[in-house]
Amino acid sequence: MTRIQRLLAIAMAFLLTGNSGSGKADVVGIVVLADRAKLGAEAAAEGTTIYDGDRVSTDADGALRMMVGEAIVYLPGGSCVSLRHGGSGAEKEFAAELVSGTVVLSLSAGTDGEIVARAARIRPMSETRGVVQVGITAPRELLVFARRGPAQISYRGESETIAEGKSYRVLLNDSEDDGSGGTTVKSPGKRGKMFVVIVVAATTAAGIAALWGSRDTGAKGGVESPDHP
Repeated sequence: MTRIQRLLAIAMAFLLTGNSGSGKADVVGIVVLADRAKLGAEAAAEGTTIYDGDRVSTDADGALRMMVGEAIVYLPGGSCVSLRHGGSGAEKEFAAELVSGTVVLSLSAGTDGEIVARAARIRPMSETRGVVQVGITAPRELLVFARRGPAQISYRGESETIAEGKSYRVLLNDSEDDGSGGTTVKSPGKRGKMFVVIVVAATTAAGIAALWGSRDTGAKGGVESPDHP
């Protein structure tokens, strides 16, 4: 697909966004980079339209990048997400539900999007463009990295803000006993809280930041980096 054809495909997909007259589910976004990636059981390709509830995934050495309005959703190898409109169905409101692996969300101010992982909700909080990265590392454990701007994680009525450039292990409590509830967890020594955050060493965070490394430089089609202003 030539660059002109790619741009035309993207433009046509966005013209159809929100048009339910065809009987299909609402359009959420479009694939702008696909390398050993799938939409459901089929191979994904640049220009593929993503509908509400569609599941996309990457092989171990694959990569996938999608645009949802002005937001960018990126999947490195061995990852899987479902894209969904928010509860109100607003055009700019969406959620990337992480099933496995890692997802990166780049969000401009005024766009209401978030990552949902193991029922926790994570979103960038920057006043311009924020970038947050979330990985599932165990059934009750996440790795959250605020790549650009601060990020907020919310889980079962509690929330915590992660400063820009910081990376945390997030341990989730899925028991029915919510303890005192409503209080942000800041120390693994406190019991009965809904989640615990533990700072990850700077060297680990640096490794996370390099996730797409060479893919970001000279990526197919000249797609901009999620860290771009």
